[in-house]
Amino acid sequence: MVLSANRTLLEDIEAAKKEGFTEDFMYKNKTILGRINKKIYTKESCVLIEYCRHEGMNDPSDSSILFLIECKDGTKGCLSSAYGKDSDPNLIDFVMSLSKK
Repeated sequence: MVLSANRTLLEDIEAAKKEGFTEDFMYKNKTILGRINKKIYTKESCVLIEYCRHEGMNDPSDSSILFLIECKDGTKGCLSSAYGKDSDPNLIDFVMSLSKK
């Protein structure tokens, strides 16, 4: 496992990058877009490797979630989102519907 709830979101992103998860994904229209490679991925072309929730240091309601995703073309990257009342339910549903590794 790469991610740890004992670290901050930024620390986990750095740890993921060291493990090869270098793409920065963004959710858009029921797909994810690589911000670096500009490729669009459907849920059929991605696998969810792992995920971890993080709480804000001063405010536990300030939660985020970090997903590590690997695509069939070998691209590996991170997708982060708010978690809880501020989250995008479509993004969460999309990622949780991905095949699991």
